Amino acid sequence: MHIRLSAALLIMCLCGGLFGCQSGPQAPSGSDTITTVSPVVTELQHLIDSSARWDGPEASTRLEQLKNSALHAGPLASGYYYYLEGLHHWYADSNQAALNSFAQMLPGKLSDTSQFADLMILQQLGQLQVRLASKIDDSTFTRLFNLIALAEQYQYSGSWRVYDLAAEIYFRFGDNDKAETYASMARDSYPYPDDYFRLSLFMEERSRIFERRHQFKEALLYQDSALQYASRQPDTIRLASVYSALGVLYEKTGRQQPGHALMEKAFRIKERHHKVSFQEYVNYGQLFQEKKDYTTALQYLGNALEKARQAHNSGNLSTAYHAIYQVYYEKGDYKTAIHYLDSAANMALTEQEERQLRKIVEIQALNELKAQQQKTLGLSRQYNNQATIVRQQQVILLIVGILVILGLLITFLLIRQRKLVNQKMSIELEQRLLRSQMEPHFIFNTLSVLQSFIRRDEKEKSVKYLNKFARLLRLNLENSRHNLVRIQQETEALENYLSLQAVRFDNLFAYTINDIPSEESSGVCIPPMLLQPFVENAIQHGMRNIAHRGHIAITLQLQGDLLHCVIEDNGQGLQPARNKEKDSLSSTITQERLKILSIQTGKLASLTITDKASEGRTGVRVTLIIPTQRC
Repeated sequence: MHIRLSAALLIMCLCGGLFGCQSGPQAPSGSDTITTVSPVVTELQHLIDSSARWDGPEASTRLEQLKNSALHAGPLASGYYYYLEGLHHWYADSNQAALNSFAQMLPGKLSDTSQFADLMILQQLGQLQVRLASKIDDSTFTRLFNLIALAEQYQYSGSWRVYDLAAEIYFRFGDNDKAETYASMARDSYPYPDDYFRLSLFMEERSRIFERRHQFKEALLYQDSALQYASRQPDTIRLASVYSALGVLYEKTGRQQPGHALMEKAFRIKERHHKVSFQEYVNYGQLFQEKKDYTTALQYLGNALEKARQAHNSGNLSTAYHAIYQVYYEKGDYKTAIHYLDSAANMALTEQEERQLRKIVEIQALNELKAQQQKTLGLSRQYNNQATIVRQQQVILLIVGILVILGLLITFLLIRQRKLVNQKMSIELEQRLLRSQMEPHFIFNTLSVLQSFIRRDEKEKSVKYLNKFARLLRLNLENSRHNLVRIQQETEALENYLSLQAVRFDNLFAYTINDIPSEESSGVCIPPMLLQPFVENAIQHGMRNIAHRGHIAITLQLQGDLLHCVIEDNGQGLQPARNKEKDSLSSTITQERLKILSIQTGKLASLTITDKASEGRTGVRVTLIIPTQRC
């Protein structure tokens, strides 16, 4: 994600801003209310889209040039500026400063969230990217899922950024399959086919995934593609990074010579741009020492020594002197070798003395603190006799105060505990009510269909239909009494429900249930009636007023202790009319049930509802991740 901010890029961005003024008003992605875009907003958007590298003095200079005009060009320009400023801090490893900049991106009050959709998404991207430096936990994935939903809701034009971040999160989490999926989505949705810098990064990300799987052949293929793209763009640091990664892969596959050659080439590039560190100079010098090229080895070890001198680092000086000693010793120049060995020993002693000096200063500070404490203690003893009565009174008052506070605290805790118990009971009652209820129209229409079979003297159909209906009623009543049911019972209830509904709607839709093999799901249980409300919504709302035959597909998969369930239809998709009170109640209670289940089991539980219109298809996809339990 790093790219160098070159002069040519800035000129191109400025030209883009000028042409934006001449070609008429434009609106940023996700905004329907802004009718004009200022040149500074256009330029900031170009800088964000260009994936410019925002570390180093060039970025600091450019930010300073943009600051005044950006902060006086309205909230959109200010938000984009603070995003770039946050990136600059993040590249410089100043994470708290980056979070402070991202926090200033949005205005105080948002009257129209769609107007600032881009800023909202960029802000969450930046904040989540910074927090990856600490850890990845359930809250990370919650924030990621919310970010993906927000990008899909506002059809964010830079969705590749979200997918790219998702790939990085799953890669660090260790889920290589998900990382590869999101990396492919990021690559496929990237809108700039000539941005060879970014395309090189995409290929390198795929290479990392295969390298972790120890599939070095595939990793090399992707890294070769990264090299081809990197060779067609001007950023030499990007090219050096690809050379270095490719060299490591060659070494891992036993090709030491070309691996060393590539790493040397990467070093040369970094050397020309003054990006070589002390340790890199040492490592590179030792590489030439292994080749018996002592002259070149001493040259680079001398550079390392100079860097250590400039930094006044005794430890690094000792390391550099010792490395030079080893070269002279191998050469057979023992006199010079002893000289550098003495210097290394002296620097080691100096470093030890500095450590001891710091320790002495620390001990002196502690002694001074102890002396001050003793002095304070002596003064306090002088007043002990005089203050005995006062202290006793203070102790009595303190005890009374503590008792009062404890009483209030216990009262508060009892009230809070009772409130929580009542709230839990209320939620459980609501859940049982939702689990036990069945749509009255469905029962009425089911009985009407049964009545029509009887009138037509279709006894066999009547008996089969009545058996399924009775089985469904019995399963609903049994499942509503339990907190957990077997997966087979839940799918059996869904099968009966769908078959009855299909007959009721005169085969307006077909359905398929891709169930889990019985040997895998044996003894695995989930809370009942989590899936049926969404199947009911798909039938009641998705299958109405469609010109084609509907289809509902239910897919169940067990992944470890998690049940992944996808309910997908090809109906009319999410409509405003679907926001009924019952739908809202069922979705809210399902969310609450999943949240409680996640807390109880300590496992991830989630619900995602996607309108497939964003994919150019019809219908709705509901994805549930449900923690399972053994029963």
